[in-house]
Parts: sequence; C-alpha cells; structure tokens
Amino acid sequence: MCSRHIHPASSNLPSLSLPPGAVTDEDDFHCHDVETDPPAIEPVEHRIRLDFMAGGTIRYDQLLTNSDSRERDPAESDPWHHAGRAKPLGMQYAEGTCQRRLTEEARYYESYDDEDALVDAPAFLAHRLRQGRSAADPEAALRSERDRRETWYRTLIPRLNLCSVLKLSSYGTLIDDGSGEMPADHDLLEYNGFVGVIVLDPDHDPGTYARERNLPSRYVVREQDLSSGKAEEGALSSEYGLDLPAPLLVGEYASGSRYPLLPWSDGLVCSCPFKTGAPWRVMCKHELLASIVLGAQESIFLPVTDGLDIPYRARRFVSPTVASTHTPRLPDDEWP
Repeated sequence: MCSRHIHPASSNLPSLSLPPGAVTDEDDFHCHDVETDPPAIEPVEHRIRLDFMAGGTIRYDQLLTNSDSRERDPAESDPWHHAGRAKPLGMQYAEGTCQRRLTEEARYYESYDDEDALVDAPAFLAHRLRQGRSAADPEAALRSERDRRETWYRTLIPRLNLCSVLKLSSYGTLIDDGSGEMPADHDLLEYNGFVGVIVLDPDHDPGTYARERNLPSRYVVREQDLSSGKAEEGALSSEYGLDLPAPLLVGEYASGSRYPLLPWSDGLVCSCPFKTGAPWRVMCKHELLASIVLGAQESIFLPVTDGLDIPYRARRFVSPTVASTHTPRLPDDEWP
C-alpha cells in the first residue's frame, strides 16, 4: 500500500506514514474501500465532536446512572427528563445535528441511481445505495436502507451510543477525582493526558530504539503494551494501514487505560474496543473528553501534555473542512 510520509520536526523521530484512508476525501491521494477498510469517520461524527466542543464542560451531576437510561422506548424517551437532570448542551447540539443530517441525506435516496449525485455522500451510505441498484427489488432495498439510516440517527446515536457514554460509569470515570465534584475545564488534564510517543511493532525493543535515537525511553512503547494491544476488540495501527514505528498521540486516562488515537479520515479515531468494536458508534468516552478539552482550548489539534513533539497530523482531531462549515444548533421540536 502506498503511504504519504509526514516528517516530524526532530530527525530523531520516525516519519508518520499515512495510508490513503487517513487523508481528506478531497485529496487525490484519498482512497477508502468500504468492504475492507475500517469505517470512515462519518460527517456526523466530525459534527458531533464540534457540538460537544461548543457545548462546554459537562458537570458530574449531568451524567446519567445505569438506571436512568433503562427506558422501555429509547427512541421516544429522554433519560435526562426522567432522571430530573440537566441535559448537557453538547448533547442537545448533537441531537440537532442528527436531525439535520437525516434531512440533508434525503436527496441521496431521491437520486440513488445517479452516480454524480452520490459524489459527496458519506462513504458507507453511497456504497449501500450502489448495492441497492442491483438488488432484485431496488425500491425495497432503498426503503430498507433509508429506514436503517433513520434508526441510526433517531435511536442508535443519541440514545444507545451517546447516552451510554454520558454516564457516571463511562465518562464519569475520567473526571471523578473521588470527591464527586466536576473539575473545571483546565483540570481535566490533571487526571488525563495526551502523550506524544513512538509506537513500535513487536520486533523492536523500546530501550534499544530509544538509546539509538537519543530519546527518553518512557516515550517509546510497543503497541501490544498499550491498552489497545491487550484488548480483544481494540484496534491495532496495522488495521488502519499505519506503518510502525510511528509517532502517535496516546491518551492516558484517569481510568488507567492507554489508547492511541489513530489518524484516519481527516481526523483521529480512538482505538478502544467500545468504539472500534461497534462500527455504528460515533463516539467513546475518550473522544468525548478530547472534544471537551479542545472546546476549552478553541482548537482542533489536541495538545501534547507530555512526551515527544509529534506531527500536527497525529493531533488533528476534527476535519478542518467540517470545522469551518458546521454551526452547532439546538434540535427542532419535531423530527422530519
């Protein structure tokens, strides 16, 4: 596979080799195979990250308990309303984004047999609509895909994914200092960090590699020694076409886990099993934390709180194109 090499400022660090799926789809180098590559970061994912960036701090008392989210009809019920808690502003923005994406995508179903009309459609949706053309009953396939997509926006993302992340047992484990209080924005990085490291394959010895390049050994690590290398469903760099050794940003969290953030689809993807083990999910607790940290810093590039000076591409969390065009908005009273 061809790669695009990004060279760090220091000659002691290896280059970051980006596969075609890790660049913007506007780049001629871009190529993404829906059948074999990991899922692309969907437009709605970038927008939801920006929604939580704009939404500001999420207080500890706004997070749900497990019992709060056990509703019989997750599509219609609001767990914050039932729990008597204030819904985070970022969550409200995310609900508005899901509504608008559902409306925006209607044009693709109306012109699903027109290849030109699918040029700017999300990769997975375009793939499914092309498959529908050759189905025994194209109209039935179209209705099925539209229903599936609507369920994703109405139920799976806001209720089953985001509500699950916005729990004391999920995001709460990253911000709880033991007192039950919510830290201020700048204190989030007291309990969590984003560390610039060199990630090695199993054939390299971290100590030897660090000595040969005059690097602090604590910032050189084998991939299998990170949390993603130990979890059955955690994503490895090779699955995303990244060559090792690679300069990457590793999230080190209050919960004790260490997950690399992998360059992909003009952004970064957390390698934790919650995110990579279920392609329909658009956010994990680590990506939520990253969004809130970036909102406080008014940047799309995650900070390096410790470690090596890795390339900016290994820190760019959100697509610059989406960031320049998306405006977070509250949801309408009624779904389309």
